Amino acid sequence: MQTMLTRISTFALMAGVSAFALAQPTQPADQNGGGGMPPGQQQSADPSHGNGGSGNGGYYSDYPANEVNAVPPARANAVRARLESEQLQLNLHRWIDHSWDDFMHSKDYNDASAAEKKAADDYNHARDAVLKRLRDNDKEYRTLLDLVADMNSKMDSSRPHGISRASFEAVEEMMAMATVKLGYQSQITAKEAAALNADGTTQDAHRHLMDAASRSRDMRRDFDRSVRNNPDFLAGRARYEESRINFVVASAYLESAINARTIALDYAYFVHGWDQYKWSTGYYNNPYGYGYGGYGTGAFYGGYMRRY
Repeated sequence: MQTMLTRISTFALMAGVSAFALAQPTQPADQNGGGGMPPGQQQSADPSHGNGGSGNGGYYSDYPANEVNAVPPARANAVRARLESEQLQLNLHRWIDHSWDDFMHSKDYNDASAAEKKAADDYNHARDAVLKRLRDNDKEYRTLLDLVADMNSKMDSSRPHGISRASFEAVEEMMAMATVKLGYQSQITAKEAAALNADGTTQDAHRHLMDAASRSRDMRRDFDRSVRNNPDFLAGRARYEESRINFVVASAYLESAINARTIALDYAYFVHGWDQYKWSTGYYNNPYGYGYGGYGTGAFYGGYMRRY
């Protein structure tokens, strides 16, 4: 019995010495108490130290908190850049619209528009007077007008009500009537052109109309050129183009941040993918020589699965 007690005491003493030796650092501590770890890898008690520490009294975690936390600010910056670009573009369009509205309601342009409208009315009156004299004095012209009107009536009555109901004969008949009508209309146009060219009043009205329209067109073209060269417009366009660059950069940064987060999370899952077997096995299957006992199963048997 005494020999058995001596052996048990000796075994307990050896186990205590081994546990004390395992509890000591494997490398001598440096002056800063870093435990001999390389510079830059010493963990502090700050929960936020390391790669987004877990907050368990300085416990180091492999969870990529930095990569995950970088995505929301990147997304917010991308949204802000897009909205700023859209706002600058809207402001530029509003400035152009206001400038054109001021020009269209200016006195000079209103006078030019009124002169063009009056010239157009004068030309229409002179043209109508010439065509009225042509109808009254030219019997052949009246006959051509009657033929065109008669041909229009025939085409309206013969026109198919739908493509599916149109036969080949009906299409051929419509083409023949359209050809005849075009011949009549060409003769009418030739007579009207000859009468208008022979009337001096109509020609003068036409020249006045062309001059007034040209003046209004030149004013619009000159104002358009002045808008394109306006310093305010150039500055606004430069700000808009810079905002587009910022938006593209912010979008690229957001995409890169999302990719980095995905890679970091995949790596963390890969590294700890087998931790459930490491922390849930018993004493004999645990390579580290310890385990977590289950309820009523003893200190080294059973256990639970560590969850992340």
